[in-house]
Amino acid sequence: MITSVSIVKNILNGILKRAVIFNKRVFILAVMSFIIALMLEVSPSVQKGTSATVLDSKSALTTAEGNIKGNSNWHPIGWGSGEYLNMLPIIKAGAVLDFDSGNVIWSLNLKQKIAPASLSKLATVAAAMDLARGDHLISISDDASNQIPTILGLKSGERLTLDDAASGAIMTSANDAAQAIADSIGAEYSLGLSGFMDLVNFKLSKIGASDSHFATATGLDDPNHFSTVYDLAIIAHDAKVNYPDIAGYAATIYRRLDANQNHKLYDLPNWNALLGTYPGVDGLKIGYTENAGYSTIVTAERDGHRFMAIVSGAGSIEDRDVAAATLLNYGFEKYNIGAFPINNLDLAKRFNDWKAELSQTN
Repeated sequence: MITSVSIVKNILNGILKRAVIFNKRVFILAVMSFIIALMLEVSPSVQKGTSATVLDSKSALTTAEGNIKGNSNWHPIGWGSGEYLNMLPIIKAGAVLDFDSGNVIWSLNLKQKIAPASLSKLATVAAAMDLARGDHLISISDDASNQIPTILGLKSGERLTLDDAASGAIMTSANDAAQAIADSIGAEYSLGLSGFMDLVNFKLSKIGASDSHFATATGLDDPNHFSTVYDLAIIAHDAKVNYPDIAGYAATIYRRLDANQNHKLYDLPNWNALLGTYPGVDGLKIGYTENAGYSTIVTAERDGHRFMAIVSGAGSIEDRDVAAATLLNYGFEKYNIGAFPINNLDLAKRFNDWKAELSQTN
């Protein structure tokens, strides 16, 4: 059988013989012919391999997209009042909504583009839960272990269940936990981190958060990572209603991950300072980056009425929590439910509780 190798050898031998007989110009033409023949022999296999890789990647993405849940049945309705609220600290954007109906009671810059910070971890975790079971083991990547605070301090090579990693991402807003989830699930589907983020954005489009694009699993600032208060309300509502595990983590003041063969001991205090200090609060997520400022989404239920307050761009943790409490008061008062005195918020106690909870690892 004549192989491609023997053909190339014959061409080369012919070139060498003719180099003696013909002039230099003919020799150069012969060499060029050899190079072209060699390229034709190699190129098809490279092209086929590249096409196969692209097809495999698209197939993996299509398979994963089939597991992503969501619909656009719920969304904020109207703009609400924009009146001046005496007790409201300075914020960049915010709203208070009726959690069930979606009616906006009050808003500021409802559809203005903002940095969502760690509020976007709600979408990271929800997408992961669409793709894997809660007992699925998440491997801690080098990238995850090198994340900047807020972190749990996860070590490369450790493993956590998705449930445990998700609780760290929601309760303590741990960047290393969120990054580990994205890296590990992305690898499981042969998509990598960028492929996982494609799935997060696919989920955002399914639930109607059309003015959002998330580039990072952690919510750290990136020019291509943005949202609006309007969209964050959709994301939060989807997470709380359709993911009972997320709702459960967000309502838990403290959780302890005992050491086992896969990881060391980790304490998970819930950084939502209104949890346990403002009546009826049962979630949901806090965030901070330099671009976003101090931000939060707080859900609360009193006397059968549920509200969601969203705050973006407060100047401090205290301003963030006072702003959220002020917005909740505004919402509840519209239903003749008495406001909770802001001065009665015992935020200092919550801060001290956090220190006590973290000291358990010492």
